[in-house]
Amino acid sequence: MNRWEKVGMRESPDDAASFFDEARLRVPPKSATPSLREALGPERGRKLSVFERSYHYKRFPARWAFRAVDLLGETFFRKTRERPQAIRRVLLMRPDHIGDVVCTLPAIHALRASLPEAQIDLLIRSSARSLFWNMDEELGGVDFLVFNASWRDRPKRKKFGFLSMNRLRRLLRLRAEEIGGSYDLAVDLAGDFQSIVAARLAGVRYLVGRGIRGFGFGLDVEAEEFPKRHQVEFNLDMLEHAGLGPFETKNPALTLSEEELAEGRACIASLTEDTSGSFIGIHPGAGGRERIWSPKLYGELISRVVSTLPARVLLLGGPDDRQVVDETLKSMKGVRVRGTIIDMCEKVQHLRSLMGVMKACRLFIGNDSGPTHIAAALGLPVICIFQGPAEPSVWGPRGPNVLVLRKSPSSIGDTHKDKENQELERVYEAVKRCV
Repeated sequence: MNRWEKVGMRESPDDAASFFDEARLRVPPKSATPSLREALGPERGRKLSVFERSYHYKRFPARWAFRAVDLLGETFFRKTRERPQAIRRVLLMRPDHIGDVVCTLPAIHALRASLPEAQIDLLIRSSARSLFWNMDEELGGVDFLVFNASWRDRPKRKKFGFLSMNRLRRLLRLRAEEIGGSYDLAVDLAGDFQSIVAARLAGVRYLVGRGIRGFGFGLDVEAEEFPKRHQVEFNLDMLEHAGLGPFETKNPALTLSEEELAEGRACIASLTEDTSGSFIGIHPGAGGRERIWSPKLYGELISRVVSTLPARVLLLGGPDDRQVVDETLKSMKGVRVRGTIIDMCEKVQHLRSLMGVMKACRLFIGNDSGPTHIAAALGLPVICIFQGPAEPSVWGPRGPNVLVLRKSPSSIGDTHKDKENQELERVYEAVKRCV
C-alpha cells in the first residue's frame, strides 16, 4: 500500500474523486439550494446544550471540568438575547496565526459585502496585519484591532491567559467608546473561552461563536461542529448563524502590487547573479515540530530535484525556521551544486517581501503552515506535505492548484527505510508533474 495518499489536486477529476465525493456527503455544499442546504446543515440561530457540544480538550479531566462549568452557567446565568434589528457595529475575532487568518479571508469579504454601511473591526495578531496592506479599497474601510492573545502563543507560555483576557476586555471597552457604542454583533471564529468572556464583559449585545473550549453558555448562538467541514466553509457558516448570508464559498485570495512583485525579484537577485530559469520555493518549517516533514527527507528531495530537473530551489523561512533549514542543508551530504540552492532563510525581512519572493516561484512546497496557505491564496501551484494532528480536509490549504499529500497506513513488514523511500518517491513524483 502506498504510504502517501492524495487529498486534493487538479491533475485530473478521477484523482480527486474519492476525497471530494466523501466530502460532499459530510459538508453542506454552498452551491446547493437553500432548502437542500437547510436539510443538510445544522439548525441556524440556536444555542447548543452542554451535552451536544464537542469540547476540544485532549485530556478527559479538562473536558469534564469545562462541561461542568457550562452546565452551571446554563443553569444559573443563561440569558436569551434577541439579535439587534440594526447591525451598525461588528467585531470579527480571529487572534490566531497566519494560516487561520488566510482561511478567514472569504468570510471577511462576505461580511463586508453583507453589511456595506456597518463599522467592522477585525481582531487579529500583529503577525497577520500585513496580509491586509493592499485591501483597503476592496474591504471598504475595515478597521483592525491588533491584539496578541497570550493563549494563542507558540510555543504556549500561558495555560489560560487570564491577564491577556482582561487586556482584551479593556481594549474592546475603549474601542466601544471610540465608535460610539458597544458592538451590536461579535463573531468569535477561533472558539476561545477567553474571547467569549472578554466580549461579554465588554458589553457586546449579540455574540456568535463556538463553545469548544468552554463558556459556551455565554454565547447567543453557537455554531455546531460538523465533521470534515473545511474552515473556509465553517467561517462562512458562522456568519450565516449570525443571521447574515447565505454566502457562496470562494477560495482565499491574495494579490500583490507590481512594486511588491519587483521587490521579490530584487530580493532573489541580491543573492544570485543568475535569476533565469525556474525556481521552486521550499519552506521546511511549521508552527509545531509535529507538523514538519523530516528535514532529512527534505534534503534528499532537494538534492534529487536540483540533480534531475531544470529547476533551482529557494529555501524559505524566518528566524524560527533557522534550525530546520540548517538540518535540511546538512542532510544533503555534498550533493549541493553551486547556484542551484539558495538559502533565503532570514534573508527576507517582511511578510509582504516573502510573498513577492514566493510569487516568483513556479512551485511551492511546504508543510501545514502559514506560508503554505499564503502560497495557495496567491494562486501558486502548491504541494502541501500534511502530517500531525490536524485534519487536511478541515485545515488543508485551498487554492486553484493545490495538492495535499498525507500519510496513510503503511504496509505490514515495511521497514523505516522503506517508509521513508515511499514518502520521498511520492513527493518527488508530484514535483516532476508540476515542473
